Amino acid sequence: MLPSEGSAMFSRSRLCMLAGLLAVVGSAVAGHAAPRTEAKPLEWSPCPSGFLARQGFECARLSRPLHHGQSDGPQIELAVYRLPASGTADERIGSLLFNPGGPGQPGGESAGNAFLIPEDLRRAFDFVIWDPRGLGASTPKLTGCTVGAVQRPATGPVDWQRVLDQRRLELATANRGCLETHRELISAMGTVETAHDLDALRRALGDPKLTYWGVSYGTVIGSTYAAIYPNNVRALVLDGSVDPWIDLAGLSQSSVAPDDAIRFFLALDPKRAATIPRLLNRLEQKPLLLADGQSYTRWDFLDALQRFVPSPDMVSGTYSRALIDTVDRALFGTPQQQAAALDQLQNPMLRSPDVDTNAAAGFAAITCQDFPQRPSALRQSQLLKGILPQAPLAGGSLAVNFVALCSGYEDLPARNPIPRAPFPDADVPGLIVGSSWDGSTPWVWSSAMARAFPSMRTLQSVGPQHGVVIGVQSSCLRSAVSQYLLRAEVPPLDATCPYEPPKLEQAFQ
Repeated sequence: MLPSEGSAMFSRSRLCMLAGLLAVVGSAVAGHAAPRTEAKPLEWSPCPSGFLARQGFECARLSRPLHHGQSDGPQIELAVYRLPASGTADERIGSLLFNPGGPGQPGGESAGNAFLIPEDLRRAFDFVIWDPRGLGASTPKLTGCTVGAVQRPATGPVDWQRVLDQRRLELATANRGCLETHRELISAMGTVETAHDLDALRRALGDPKLTYWGVSYGTVIGSTYAAIYPNNVRALVLDGSVDPWIDLAGLSQSSVAPDDAIRFFLALDPKRAATIPRLLNRLEQKPLLLADGQSYTRWDFLDALQRFVPSPDMVSGTYSRALIDTVDRALFGTPQQQAAALDQLQNPMLRSPDVDTNAAAGFAAITCQDFPQRPSALRQSQLLKGILPQAPLAGGSLAVNFVALCSGYEDLPARNPIPRAPFPDADVPGLIVGSSWDGSTPWVWSSAMARAFPSMRTLQSVGPQHGVVIGVQSSCLRSAVSQYLLRAEVPPLDATCPYEPPKLEQAFQ
C-alpha cells in the first residue's frame, strides 16, 4: 500500500474540507433538501476490468441532474462501485458509503480501503464508493486542468513573497483555462450538490438511513449532508475533520499540520531528528545530480517527507526512515553507497510530484464553489507571513497554494456555498475521529466539528496519521469505531486512544 499523492491538505488520502457562508441552519438549510424525487434502484454488474474486477466489485451508474432540483435540465452520471458484504444475509446491516477526501479525488481509486477495515464491518456492510461529479469515471468530467508543483529556488534563501506571486499567476492561468472548457460543470461541483447526490445514492441503494465514513474532505461532505439531511443519518464517521466554522482564508492553517506530524515522528526517532538539519543544509547549498540528469533538491526531500509522515502507520515510519537514510547516503556515504542511493532517488515517490493535487483541477473547482470569499493579494501575503514561522519545513510550500487557490475564479462566484456552523438543531449521531498531530487537518478542526454538532462525540488517537480508521493500527480505536458503526450508538463520552507502535510495517518498494 502506498501513501496517497496529494493528501497534504484534505485527502491525503489529502486533501479533503470546508465551511461555507450560511450563518445559521434552520429553515434555510432545510430548504436545500427539497425537492426530492424517488430514486430508481441501481443496476449492478461485475466491474469490467482492473483492480475492481479482480477483487469482486460491482459497478453501476447513477443519473443525476447537473443542478439539484432541475430534473428537466442537463444531466450527469456518477460512477458507483460496490463490494458486497462478506457475511450472511442475517448479518448484513446495509451499505457503508465511503469518501476518501481530496477534494478532487475519485472514489474508485480508494477501493482498497474495503480490505483494510475490520472484518466485522466487512461482514455487515456492502462497501460502496463513488466518483463524485466531475471526477474519475463520472461524466462529464474535468480534463486538462492540472498544475505542476510550486516553483521554489533550489538553493539559497527563499523569498516566499516572490514564490507566492509566481504561484498566483500559475494558478490563475490553470483555473481560467479550466473554466473556459468546463464552466457549467464547475458551477455545479460544490459540496452541497454532492450532498444531494449522496442522498440520492442512499435511496438508490435502498438504505432507510445513511451509514457514512468520510476522510478529510470527505468530512465536509458528511457534515454538509448532516446539516441538510439531519434526519437521514444512521451513523456518521468523520475521520480527520475540516473545521466547519472557517472561511477560505482559514483553510490555509492546515499548512502548519505537516510540521506538527514531522515533529511527532522525529520525537520517536532522535537519531534521524539530528540528521535532517545536516541534509537540508547541504542540499540548500547544492542539489544532488541524479543519473537521469535531473537535480534532487531540498524540496524533493521535504515534499516526500511531508507526504510520508501522516500516511498509514504501516508505511509511515518505514517510508520516512527510508527517505532520510537514502538522502543521507547519497550525500555522505561511501562512493558505492552514494551511487546506489542516487539511483534510488530517481523513484518518483521520493521526489516532488509532477502534478500538484492540492491546487487547480478538482481541488480548486470544488473548494472555490464551497467558499464565496476571495482573499486579496495583501491578505494572502499576511496569511503566508503568519504561517512561515509556525511551519518552517513545509508551511510555505503548502501555504502559497492555499492562500492563492481561487486565483482565476474571480468571475465565477460560489453559487451554492456549504452551510457554515453552528448546527444546534442537527441532532446527528456522529463519531469524530482523528489524531493528535494529524499531518493534514489539525486536531483543533475535529474539536471545532464537535462544537458544531453537540450530539456527536470525539475519539482521538495519539499520533501523526491522517485518516485514522485504517491509518492507525490501534485496537482501541478500531474497536470503538467498529462498535459504533455496527450498533449506531454514539458513545456517552469523548475518548482518547494512546499511541501504539505499529504492529506491522511494509517494506519500502
